[in-house]
Amino acid sequence: MDLVREIKGLIPFLTATEQNALDFLGRDINIVFWSYDVKTNEFLFTEGMEKIYGYKYEEIKDHGIWDILYKHADINMEDLLAEAIRKLEPFKEEYKVTKKDGTVGWVRTKGRPIFSAQNELLRYNGHTLDISMNKFFEIERDESEHKYRTLVENYALGVYISQDGKYKYVNDRLSEITGYSQAELLDMEFDQLLDTDSKDIVFKRVHNFLNGKKNEMTEINLVHKDTSTKRVELYSTLISYQDKLALMGTILDITEKKQAQEMVNYLAYHDSLTDIPNRNLFNERSHHELQVIKANGKKAALLFIDLDQFKIVNDTLGHHEGDMILKKIATKIKDLVGDKGQIARYGGDEFVVLLKYDELNEVEEFSNLLLNEIPHSIACQIKVSPSIGISLFPQHGADIESLIRFADMAIYDLKSNDNRKQNYIFYDEFMSTQRIRMNQLSNDLHNAIEEDQLYIVFQPKLNMNTLKIEGLEALIRWNHPLYGNISPDEFIPLAENNGFIHKMGDWVLKNAINETLKLNHPITLNVNISTRQLLRGTFVDSVKTILKETKFPAAKLNLEITESVALHDVEKAVEILNQLKSLGILISLDDFGTGYSSLSYLTKLPVDYLKIDRSFINDLENNDSNKTVVKSIIKVAHSLNMKVTAEGIETKKQAEILRKYSCDNCQGYYFSKPLPFNEIQEYLEQSKSKRAWYSTLR
Repeated sequence: MDLVREIKGLIPFLTATEQNALDFLGRDINIVFWSYDVKTNEFLFTEGMEKIYGYKYEEIKDHGIWDILYKHADINMEDLLAEAIRKLEPFKEEYKVTKKDGTVGWVRTKGRPIFSAQNELLRYNGHTLDISMNKFFEIERDESEHKYRTLVENYALGVYISQDGKYKYVNDRLSEITGYSQAELLDMEFDQLLDTDSKDIVFKRVHNFLNGKKNEMTEINLVHKDTSTKRVELYSTLISYQDKLALMGTILDITEKKQAQEMVNYLAYHDSLTDIPNRNLFNERSHHELQVIKANGKKAALLFIDLDQFKIVNDTLGHHEGDMILKKIATKIKDLVGDKGQIARYGGDEFVVLLKYDELNEVEEFSNLLLNEIPHSIACQIKVSPSIGISLFPQHGADIESLIRFADMAIYDLKSNDNRKQNYIFYDEFMSTQRIRMNQLSNDLHNAIEEDQLYIVFQPKLNMNTLKIEGLEALIRWNHPLYGNISPDEFIPLAENNGFIHKMGDWVLKNAINETLKLNHPITLNVNISTRQLLRGTFVDSVKTILKETKFPAAKLNLEITESVALHDVEKAVEILNQLKSLGILISLDDFGTGYSSLSYLTKLPVDYLKIDRSFINDLENNDSNKTVVKSIIKVAHSLNMKVTAEGIETKKQAEILRKYSCDNCQGYYFSKPLPFNEIQEYLEQSKSKRAWYSTLR
């Protein structure tokens, strides 16, 4: 066993080992001073072994210094010492050791040879210092540096260090963003990746840094290797790199983000279907445009364009077909306007144009151009044509909102006039007065029933062959306390718009039935039903209830619907009509031939009577085209087992022609105007003599 001896106290140890010149470092430091006698193999050491290694002196003495202290070291300390003795050289080594409790520590051991006066090696003196704490700090620092480098290399941002105008460090992400390899980027001039505007921005940032100013994040453009442009966010700061001033920066690729933002902004100001400006962009541009026009002493017109019968297209042909039509019309309007103004899709089937002009006839010519070109730009079995309301700047309004409001009033007035001769109209102040009137009528209509302002008149419907009265058509009238008699063409659309149509419709049906029952005459009652009434979910139940309450025979009730009513929702309309037919109620298709549908729809609708619109009867005796149409309608209807009624007959000649074409029923002022109930009974009594008067038709 090796000779091992512990010397109590540092000073006796230093004296015994002739280390008198060594500075005293203090007992609190984890250091062991040792001396190894090469001749006796004696190993002397100071107190502290237990603090460093965890072993007590007795354990070391019994087992040997090499087995206890250096058995689990990551180097062979015994071989290291032997090699030093062989070479007669000092040594210094850091190594990892395993302590008694199994924990790992680090120590630094230094030793130097001691010679006799005859230059004979006597011993190796040295010390072993616990450097675990420093080593752990060093390892942690190295690991942190590794983690930081790993983080930078795998960062979502491009990272670079530039020095003397060149890139000295770049990470993989910057290489991905620019398309250049890291090798290509290193020592590349840093401004080589910048476009012209971005170079100015970056040079200004460098200047600010050199003058002690702080730079915020900014956006610049990087030129990709493939020459495309990347929009990026740049943040940079001054650092010291390899003992020299440098710039360290991060690059965030926001190209897709910017593109998404631009798309969002585009969609916020453009119609997604037609790709033309929407009302937001139109209002902004027009506001500026009007200022320029005013400053230059020029004029402008606001054209509000509405597509007639477009809703019928959506309801009958589907929204896909409607969308295709809107796209084509938008393209046509855009082409026609060119650089003469601003355009937009204002909503639904509405478009607006702000048109610059010098003379008013230019506006009229452009309106006629729209009216002619728009229908020709689309191919559709349902005729879609524009109506145009026009307001003028600065005559009618000083801002775009006023111009749009007045043009909208103009188009409302235009579409309310069934006798219009052209499809565009200029706004005038009367229209504002008319709008006020319409608003008042709409409000007053709700009280019309309670205040007994509504009443019913009846127009006889005769058999064309026998001239016998077969039916009465109930027609609603309104005697307004301020405006007098209001046309149904005026107040029925108001009732449909404000929701009063359901209450009013039920009132008409119930009161018309009650008055017809008073006649005590076997006659059929015809009652007009509006679109909203028919398609209301409770309509059939309401009819059932009224028939039950009044005990009126369903077979004597003929409900008249219009082509447009039936074709708003064909399937639903057919379902409701079949329910009514199952009750025994007759169905008439009113205003047939006004252009809403084709004859093919007649095969789908459970209709008993077809009423030819009065527009075909007017001037029938002088219009060969109308004669052809009327004759064809009668022929087709009869082939489908339907009877035909001609309404609006005003002359004997018209009646003769219709009888010749085998029309079944006739109705019009030639036979009788609509009569109040107190005159109907008298009319029925005189009908026998009237038939003799009409006998000349035969």
